[in-house]
Amino acid sequence: MYKRIISLLLMIMTINVAPLQTLAQDGTMNFSVTAVIPENQIDQTKSYFDLKMKPGQVQELEVLMNNPLDKEVTVINHANTAITNDNGIVDYSNANPQLDKTLNAPFSEIAEVEKEITIPAKSSKTLKVKVTMPKEELDGVILGGLHFTEKEVENPKEDGKGGVQIKNRFAFAIGVLMRENDKFIEPELQLGKIEPSQINFRNTLKANIQNTQPLIMPEVEVKSHITKKGSDQSLFEQNKQGVRMAPNSNFNFGIDWENQEFKSGKYTLHMTVFNGKDKWEWNKDFEITQKEAEKLNDKAVELEVDNTKWYIFGAIAGVLLLMVIVFILGQYVMKRKQKKRRIENRRKRKKKQNTVNKKKQE
Repeated sequence: MYKRIISLLLMIMTINVAPLQTLAQDGTMNFSVTAVIPENQIDQTKSYFDLKMKPGQVQELEVLMNNPLDKEVTVINHANTAITNDNGIVDYSNANPQLDKTLNAPFSEIAEVEKEITIPAKSSKTLKVKVTMPKEELDGVILGGLHFTEKEVENPKEDGKGGVQIKNRFAFAIGVLMRENDKFIEPELQLGKIEPSQINFRNTLKANIQNTQPLIMPEVEVKSHITKKGSDQSLFEQNKQGVRMAPNSNFNFGIDWENQEFKSGKYTLHMTVFNGKDKWEWNKDFEITQKEAEKLNDKAVELEVDNTKWYIFGAIAGVLLLMVIVFILGQYVMKRKQKKRRIENRRKRKKKQNTVNKKKQE
């Protein structure tokens, strides 16, 4: 019972979603949205939907949309499945994300919403979102978000050169958390694929961390470092606190390569992940191939190139060149000596022959 209460409290703490809003230059908003809290709301004080539902239950959620401007505003609406982005944040803004294979009931598949709505000037409208729970009872939670974005308005450019000018867009998100029971779910994380990659054209190792369970993980801490395989010397390390993971989601934890070149070889990732009292430890080998290293290094910016190999190649080339020069000089000197000996021998033979001829004449 204690574990169950703690689990629910952590989920409630995590789901609270602040609107993603942008203000106009005069400080006003082009539109605003407010969740109309229904009777089956677990906590009536929350500004997002936190619902207790039954298997197969169909419910219409209502969102009040207000337009304070003197002109109509058109809003694009999406019912998005919550994911964990690569910054370690629960994200509701992606309308077509790559969903985790362990996710059985994506919010985007059980929710229906009108794709576009126009709010008249100085008026409000109520948007209805139809939610249909799966017929089979589900343990844990379903997490999604209603995402609202102002439709782009195209106006001719002031310079008269043609084309269009895109105005600022206003966006909001309202979280939707649903559950059918209060069963305690044991947390489970897994370490997936490890691969060299880049973030903003800077070399980064990406390690995929997967939350395989239908629960929110609100306060995850990650500690990691890289070594050469079979070595204890740390080459690179990355630690991060405050990571939040959506149910049945995964993200790529980035380990900064500190503007260094990727070098081909076999390495080991040492990673420890904490979530409150829960702890996971992994020591996983991976390999960076020569092809991968060259491809990424060629695209990297602000790369601190290691010239050691070129110094070695230069030294070897210098030694080889010196050996060639010494060999050529040695051959030259040897040939000069041989030529000198031949000349000297011919001179001696000639002198001897002259002496013999002279004796014959006598």
